[in-house]
Amino acid sequence: MLQTTVLVMAKDRFVATLLGALVELSGRAVVFIADDERTDGAVRRTHPELVLFDCALGLSACTEIVAVARLEGLRVLMFSAAHTDSEAHDIASLYAAPVFVLPVKPREFHELLDRALSVTTPH
Repeated sequence: MLQTTVLVMAKDRFVATLLGALVELSGRAVVFIADDERTDGAVRRTHPELVLFDCALGLSACTEIVAVARLEGLRVLMFSAAHTDSEAHDIASLYAAPVFVLPVKPREFHELLDRALSVTTPH
């Protein structure tokens, strides 16, 4: 059986690394966007099933990420280390995307990934 791949995109490299470790602990493969790589290039290079990305990347970047992911039929899951729960949900609601706020417990993270991967992708 092929392993699910999750593309992690975070403003902070340390946060990306920590989330990558949680992705691996949940039994999935993790890939990261390269420095100065565009979203569409990262998606073509890594072929993920899910894009896990940071609200702190900014509205323009979030809009691009969601557009590329949905065009490719990928699922998205947003996170924030810099916003309150309500702020993160307000941002995520612009994209009809699930979101969580760090810190997150490993079991909770695993459940979030399961839920995000089981959702039918909107087109």
